[in-house]
Amino acid sequence: MELNREKLPIIYDTLAKQNIDAWLICGRETAMNSEPVLPVLGDLDFIIATCLIFTKTKCIAIVSPLDVEGYKLIDGIDEVRCYQGSFDDEIAAVLKDLAPKRLALNFAKNDSASDGLRTGMKMMLDRIFEEIHFHGEIVSAYDIIANVRGRKTEAQLEKIRHCAEVAVGQLLSVPSILKADSTSKDIFDYLHKLAYDAGYGMSWTPSQCPGVSVDPAVPAGHMGIVDTPIVKGCMINIDYGVSKDGYVSDVQREFYVLKDDENEAPDEVKKAFETIKKAIRMAKDFMKPGVTGFEVDQVAREYIMSEGYESWNSALGHQVGHVCHDGGPILANRRARYNRPELIDTPLCAGNVFTLEPVIEIPQGRVCMEEMVVITETGCEWLVAPQDELILVRV
Repeated sequence: MELNREKLPIIYDTLAKQNIDAWLICGRETAMNSEPVLPVLGDLDFIIATCLIFTKTKCIAIVSPLDVEGYKLIDGIDEVRCYQGSFDDEIAAVLKDLAPKRLALNFAKNDSASDGLRTGMKMMLDRIFEEIHFHGEIVSAYDIIANVRGRKTEAQLEKIRHCAEVAVGQLLSVPSILKADSTSKDIFDYLHKLAYDAGYGMSWTPSQCPGVSVDPAVPAGHMGIVDTPIVKGCMINIDYGVSKDGYVSDVQREFYVLKDDENEAPDEVKKAFETIKKAIRMAKDFMKPGVTGFEVDQVAREYIMSEGYESWNSALGHQVGHVCHDGGPILANRRARYNRPELIDTPLCAGNVFTLEPVIEIPQGRVCMEEMVVITETGCEWLVAPQDELILVRV
């Protein structure tokens, strides 16, 4: 096991800026009871009950006698405390020594990535707080985790970029296998085989990745594949990503299946495609450190609505990297399910990787490209080359 040394300065910097004296992470059997922040901190997994406490200057590990010598070898852990008896008692002793005025725990109402504290562990901590007469302020670790998880390092960006390039390359090969009697399931199976044969996994649940929409009459969304024939004169939208070495991608590419008497897409299709393309580029050009997800969303949403289309029923984009929906701030409007200050009014940071995926629904189907971008110190860059032209398919 090891800590990601590149993440430690982010932790200590965030604790100092947020005036948080200690951040406590505890768990057991985390392979079963997931603590989402552990893979972000490094190659970590808690088996026997374990606790990490970050202060503004050091990292303390509280571990069992079986694990103590191993934790002493982990670079980045400054102090290892062994509980010979009760796990609770050792945590209580450390907290009494530290006496933090503000203590962060991994709970969050609106962010799964920051909500890893299990109910049993929370009950244990409540008993400890009562026993030691703890009167400090308990706060959510959301701000810490949003920074640690969201600010990707150069090494992480390279792995995410690689996954994005592979996914796009595989998507662009789809027309080569299409025939008049092809179905959405054929596309689904083809991309699975490509990825698995090359040593990649799916970016999200394999039964739902990729999402393939070929007929506007068939419902789409986060569900398993519906085996549907492709339709001439309709869009094919594929939502896809691959995973490798703990990182993932999430992209969409748009295709149009020509009717027998067509050599190009209808004007209605071309206009929707160009509108989506321009909206994505406008949002990308606006993005930089300090702007908010709400502001970015409005750039794309207001442009699309100005072209005569309705506002779509989802966010403009989300963070991606460790998993497909990577937690932290998002790019969204003030729809009730998104209207939380920590989600849409928090300034974005350099190193954040986002998707940009506005949607227009037309009679021929769903028009949506999903592009991946990374915020830099001065602006925003494509993580992978965006789709510039609608891909025409003749079967």
